[in-house]
Amino acid sequence: MTLTEKEQAMVISTFFSEAEVTQVAYQTNFVQRSGSKLSGLIFLQAFVFACLEHSRVSLSKIAQSCLDLGVVVSAQAIDQRLGLASVAFVQQMFLQAMLIFVNRLALPLPLIAQFSGLNLIDSSIIPLSDKLAPTYPGSGGNGPKASLKVRLVFDFLYQAVRQLSLTPGRQSDKGSSDYLRVIQPGSLTITDLGYFNLDNFAQIERRSAYFLSRYQSGTSVFDPTGQAIDLLSRLAGQNVTDQAILVGRDQRLPCRLVAFELKQEIADQRRRRAQQAAKRRGKTLRPTTLALLTWSIYLTNVPEPMLTPAQVALLYRVRWQIELVFKLCKSYCGLRSLAHLRAERLLTELYARMIGLLLLFFLMAPLRLPTGAEAKQELSLVQARLIGQRFARDLHQCLAKPAQVAKLLTEFRTHLVRFGGKNKRKSKPNLCRALALSFGLVEVQFSLEQEVEVLALSPV
Repeated sequence: MTLTEKEQAMVISTFFSEAEVTQVAYQTNFVQRSGSKLSGLIFLQAFVFACLEHSRVSLSKIAQSCLDLGVVVSAQAIDQRLGLASVAFVQQMFLQAMLIFVNRLALPLPLIAQFSGLNLIDSSIIPLSDKLAPTYPGSGGNGPKASLKVRLVFDFLYQAVRQLSLTPGRQSDKGSSDYLRVIQPGSLTITDLGYFNLDNFAQIERRSAYFLSRYQSGTSVFDPTGQAIDLLSRLAGQNVTDQAILVGRDQRLPCRLVAFELKQEIADQRRRRAQQAAKRRGKTLRPTTLALLTWSIYLTNVPEPMLTPAQVALLYRVRWQIELVFKLCKSYCGLRSLAHLRAERLLTELYARMIGLLLLFFLMAPLRLPTGAEAKQELSLVQARLIGQRFARDLHQCLAKPAQVAKLLTEFRTHLVRFGGKNKRKSKPNLCRALALSFGLVEVQFSLEQEVEVLALSPV
């Protein structure tokens, strides 16, 4: 059910209520005595809405955000409040925001509505000051000495952040399994090769959930009777392949192997990119690995009645949506500006920015696919962020008055519908349009070749 502006206003007011925020502030020792003019609520609102309004935030801007609420405080006073307690406080409020700013309205697209969720998993690196290398060591090589890895589980079906993990940049994605805690029965998890882990896929299977991944070259493949398969020979001469297999020398995990042969120029381009990447790492690719780049190959446990081969390829395109979320976080929500900050301020601001992002997702959720004249124009995250920037200060100043918040949200929705859409494409539909077509009377074959070519150029 779509929330009205009045209902959304009440949810926002609940999150930013004095009693709830003060309780968390005391529990985390951010506030230890009553009477401080820089209360937990003022501190939280100032950080969240200053970060919504500005891509780069100075302590002076935070102080001005406090002044918007009638609290006079210096930048130095705010700096003195930044520490382990402020990190714990804003982190706990972020966890609450994930529970409160919940969108229960799934995208009305039958192809993905078959699943209880559509989890996209990826990580991004924030370079840090070298001084933080003992706490947040980088990955080595030519990279920064210190870095923070931000890992997200993003549910595309509901446009919701299900999990946020912060680890040193050196930590491998492949060995990560913390995301399994948020996998729900019936959900589909889409990963890139950085998260190719058969043990994790097996756990997803045991949770009555689904996975979709690219095939990692060198992984052992067997037919259902347990006989080893020479994948290169099996694919030779096949434009489209869809067969039941067992994957992994030890796991023997049952799944489907779906493969599409690429145009020669696309396959050659993939090989050039793969060789260049291997050369940078000081490695040489095996001939078999290079030969297999003639195909886009996927592994999934979603049964064929739920997804045709064409729909498997199209659904994998959804994975790129989390790349757009990270781009939004870095370019438009200011995560790039955190690199020079000391750890306590960096983490406090990062969680505040993520609360702002959850709030933005919550506000735009009812309009992800507008109705009426704009029905075919899905919303752009970037445009929604820019529109939200215009409304941030007004929303900040009227939070204590739900009626005014509701009125402001009505205006926000009007702007979002008129100016928040993605640019219309003549030759290839936007993602949601393609997903809608793929499940309707119009077959997706018109875009299959285009989709496979786009996906073929992704890292291998």
